[in-house]
Formats: sequence, structure tokens, C-alpha cells
Amino acid sequence: MDEGEGGRKALNFDEKNFLFEWLVENNKTLTRKNKELLVENLKFRSRVEELEKISFIDPTTGLYNRWYLQPRLVEEFSRARRGDFSLSCLFIDIDDFKTVNDRYGHFIGDKVLRDTALLLRGHCRREDVLIRFGGDEFVLLLSASGYRAAKSAAERIRGRIQAHALSGVDPQLALSVSIGVSTLKKEHIDSARDPWEIVWTADGAMHLARQKGPGQIHWLDCHGNRGKAESGERAAS
Repeated sequence: MDEGEGGRKALNFDEKNFLFEWLVENNKTLTRKNKELLVENLKFRSRVEELEKISFIDPTTGLYNRWYLQPRLVEEFSRARRGDFSLSCLFIDIDDFKTVNDRYGHFIGDKVLRDTALLLRGHCRREDVLIRFGGDEFVLLLSASGYRAAKSAAERIRGRIQAHALSGVDPQLALSVSIGVSTLKKEHIDSARDPWEIVWTADGAMHLARQKGPGQIHWLDCHGNRGKAESGERAAS
């Protein structure tokens, strides 16, 4: 090693070559470790996304479950406020579903749920939100839809389900649904205190429909029936 400027020792060729190779190898090691970290991060992110998806999906029907409804309610209310349009909700209950399970067994009961979910999917627009709320109950959130559109959708769904024949099942088994319909008009969106209000009102309307007999539809104005909805609400937890 020779003396350089200022009395510093200059590196000879071998020392420079060694230092260069050491830097190259360290750079390769760092690059490899960075790639490994990136891959692990992507795998972790993928697993998190898969877990989030699984936690929002009902395994029997493949529909979103009630846990997915909370963020979507908030999102749809925000859209309705920005766009100045009405929002409607259908609360759908399969009539005498307990009797189906008791008489035909849970395997047929699950088939009824899957067939119902498939029929409901066929009546959904891209912007609508379809949920298996629990048991034999489904919620359909209708974006940018007022009373007439919601009532028309409920009537189409009722007719389609009543006309559906379950394959490989007792032909005497006929399906029907009770449907509660609620609408929050655009002029009342801003004054709504809780996005769940529209679901509670539709639930209350469904119970009123069931009182009239199987295969019935009942509509309630969300704004005009807040007291009824709140007194008969069922917690979403």
C-alpha cells in the first residue's frame, strides 16, 4: 500500500479488487434479501385479502354476509347524499323455512337457500348489494331506487321464486317469500341518523307482510316510520 495525498495510504490493486468484490457480493446479498422481503410481503398481503374475503362470504350461498353490509351501508348513504337520489331496501324471508328443514332435512334446506340466493342474484343490478343476513333472511340494498322501483323489484322477486321448481325435491314443496320494502327518499337522506335505519324499517315491513300470510309484500316509508322501526329493530351484531 503506497502513500497517497495528505499522507493517506493508497490501496493497491489487490486491495481495490477485494473491496470491489466485497461491495458486489454485499449488494447481491442485499438485493436477494429485498426480493425475499418483497415476496413475503406480497404473500402476506394476499393472505390478508383472502382472509378478509372469507370473513365477508357466507359459505352456504356464496353471498356476502351481514358483516359486509355495515361498510356498504355507509358507502351507499354517502353516494346517495352526493348524488341526491333515493335509497331502498328489501328484507326477504323464506316462508315456513323451519318446516322445510324439519320435514326434508338440512341438506334440502341448504339447497333452498342456494336456489333462493341464485334467483336473487339474477334480479340484482351491478350497483345493488345482496346479503344473506342470517338464517332464511336476505337483504337487498337497491341503489338509486325509489318506492316504485323497489316495489317492482319485490314483485318480480316474489313471482320468480313462487314459479321456481326445486329439482330432485318433493314436487309438493313450493317456495314463497315475505318481503318488506323500505325507502328513504332523497329529500330525507341528509336527516337520516343511522344508515341501519333503512334495514330496520324493511325488517319491520317484512314482519307486517308475514302477518298477512305467505308470499306477501309490505312497504314502509323509512322517514315516516322511524318510531316503528326503532321499537321493533333487531341488532345487527
